[in-house]
Amino acid sequence: MMDKNYYFSIDVGGTDIKGGVVSCDGTILACTKIPTNARALKFDLSQSIVNLVNKLEVVSGCKVSNALGIGIGLPGLIDSNRGILRHSGNLGLSNYPIISKLENHFDIPIKIANDADVATIAELYFGAGKEFDNFVMIMVGTGIGGGVVINKKPLSELADYSAEFGHMKVTDKKILCTCGRTGCFEAVASTRALTNLITSELSKNQKSKILNDFHISEVSAKTLFDYIGRDKTTDKVFDEFIINLGDGIVNLVNIFSPDAVIIGGAISAQKQALLKPLEKYVNNNIYASNAGKKVKFVVAKETGNVGIIGAMCLFLN
Repeated sequence: MMDKNYYFSIDVGGTDIKGGVVSCDGTILACTKIPTNARALKFDLSQSIVNLVNKLEVVSGCKVSNALGIGIGLPGLIDSNRGILRHSGNLGLSNYPIISKLENHFDIPIKIANDADVATIAELYFGAGKEFDNFVMIMVGTGIGGGVVINKKPLSELADYSAEFGHMKVTDKKILCTCGRTGCFEAVASTRALTNLITSELSKNQKSKILNDFHISEVSAKTLFDYIGRDKTTDKVFDEFIINLGDGIVNLVNIFSPDAVIIGGAISAQKQALLKPLEKYVNNNIYASNAGKKVKFVVAKETGNVGIIGAMCLFLN
């Protein structure tokens, strides 16, 4: 392999830190991961990244010193220009000067961004976003994040702390969010929220068919989709979830007027089972829907390795 033709890309998550060597055309040449261990007594994020890079050098046969740069996607509020992780509840860190710490180990360019912004950029360059000038990306997993692209430019390039979709208020229901407020988008429309909702409904209806096959403690958001159309309790929960998720997306469509909404994260594995009813609900409730205004819904293409690919894309501006 020729030198200076690849990047080291890092995707920091609450469970694992993933790393990949990625070529300039978005091809992942090698990848590996290590546990994050964010709750460990002596957790040091910069040292964990150094350890991952060392492991990635062995796995790939590529030297980080010969790379064009290191791109890193991180959960939380990220000050990309100053190289500081301002706050991450998942990592238990605040005002952490990650780039200055890593520059003690690496003598190549380093760029950081929020993980949802990184995912959005990956879709823009290599995924479902390639065909749209304007789109909103919604990442639905344990939490909710996202990004906005306007005229082929990520909004995150203009504002570091943009698109914290998960923490906009969408309901008066007193459902506590991880941010400390109640009624947030994330609190009612994440996969965690969906699991809590189905568990709550099943505890009220012990005759549900789903309980013939699973103990209530085993039921998850994924389980629910297998019973849609077969169980009244499941259908009730799914309908409520579509409204919860849809109401948040209606707000975003009304604000940004995108050509498309791209759904990523764990929930995107459900594909049309989720997209069809969601698209119908949103297009029936957005402003000017009676005048024919519509928005297209698509599934993210790069979900599996979106963090690794997207971190490299930070260098493609």
